[in-house]
Formats: sequence, structure tokens, C-alpha cells
Amino acid sequence: MNTSFNINRLGLLIKRFFVENKQKELTFWGITIVVFMLMHEISSVTMYLFITGFIFAARMYKIFGYTPGGMHYLLIPATHTEKLASSVLLSIFYYFIMFLITYTIGTFLGITFSNLIFGTDRMLYFDLFGAGNLEGLQVSRTNPENLWNIFIGFSIIQSVFLLGSLYFKRNAVGRTMISVFALFFVLGIIEYFFLKNMTGGFPHSTTVNLSLMKFEGDFTAFETILNILKYLITPFLLVVCYFRLTEKQV
Repeated sequence: MNTSFNINRLGLLIKRFFVENKQKELTFWGITIVVFMLMHEISSVTMYLFITGFIFAARMYKIFGYTPGGMHYLLIPATHTEKLASSVLLSIFYYFIMFLITYTIGTFLGITFSNLIFGTDRMLYFDLFGAGNLEGLQVSRTNPENLWNIFIGFSIIQSVFLLGSLYFKRNAVGRTMISVFALFFVLGIIEYFFLKNMTGGFPHSTTVNLSLMKFEGDFTAFETILNILKYLITPFLLVVCYFRLTEKQV
């Protein structure tokens, strides 16, 4: 087999996914449209995106939980790069695009039916895009940046759970979540001692936030580093996914 990257083999891998999961995908996205007919608040919408998204990613390599199925997957005539690329395209790009499409359809149908059935006069408004429709679609200036930040956060979460699906043969969702919580707990402890040494202690009323904090003044460089890291996390995790996938063949 030619070990160089082949776009045709990549296309066949993606086609294989849809052939095997066509009914499940149609059912899920149909249910998602109904959900968005009833749910419009942006916080609930993004939460739905992240939760359903990481479940989708964590099940991407569930086939390795069944030895014969894992062996069959490894024997597919495609390189590890092509297999990982298909998983990335499906779990990040395909899922995010389909989410936006179903959100738009569901919101349109929900508001339209509500106006027709209940005689209301609600304006067609897409909170996720920051856009409304009176005589045409008006997009807010902050929309591209907000949607881009959602996508960046989504891609990070997807890459984390994609890696988890390769490391954990069973219960990848739960085990990955526990691993992430443990990591943030350790980071929170490190943050606590770092700030304690820098500030000389905390007042009793201060609550430590178990997350990487943003600093002002002398710590603007640290915030800049965090902004750079958020673009590097996903590629780094995908590289780790690649090496973990190559180990599966041994």
C-alpha cells in the first residue's frame, strides 16, 4: 500500500462512516432540530453543542473496545494519518457545521410555528449568530469573533475526548471527564501556591478559582501566552492522538 497521504482513501473512510451510521446520524440531527425548535437561549445551545459533541468524539474509536472490531479497523488499507484525519474532520468540522445547520433550521421552524399556532409576533432571531431578520438578515459586528471563540473551545474539547477514546477502551466519556477534572484540580493547586507566593497569602474571603487566571498589569505577558496556547492545544493533542493510534498496530 502506498503510505503517502491519499485524498481518495480519506474520502472512502468518511464515506464508510456515513454508510455505517447513516440512520443514527439522520435520527440524531432530526432530534436536534426538534430540540432547537424549543431551545433558543445561547447558553443552553452552546452547552448542548459541547456535551453532545464530546460524546460523539469519545465514541469515535469505541471500536477498539472490541478486539475483533479493532483488528478489522487497523487492517483497513489506509494510513494512520488518513484514519486520524477522517476522525478529526468528522468529530470537529462535520459536527460543528451540522450543528450550525440544524440550529438554523430548528430556530427558524420553532419561531415560525410559534407565530402561526399561538398568534405571536416574535422576530426571527438567531442568538448564536447574533443576527435577526426583519427585512433581511442583520449580523452583529461581534458575531464572527464570538462564533470563532466557540469553535476554538469546541475543537479543544473534541480533541481531548478524541484522545480519550484512543486511551480508554471502555467508558471513554466518563474516564476522560475524570482525567480532565483531575488535571484542572492539580492546576488549581499549582495556581494557589503560585499566587500565595506572589501575593503573600489570600484573605479568608477569597475563593480560589480552579482555572488558569488572566492577570493584568505585570502579567499581561501571561495572558498573551494563554491566548497563544489556546491555538496550540488542539494541534498538540491531535499529534498525541496520532502516536497513540500508531501504537494500536503493535
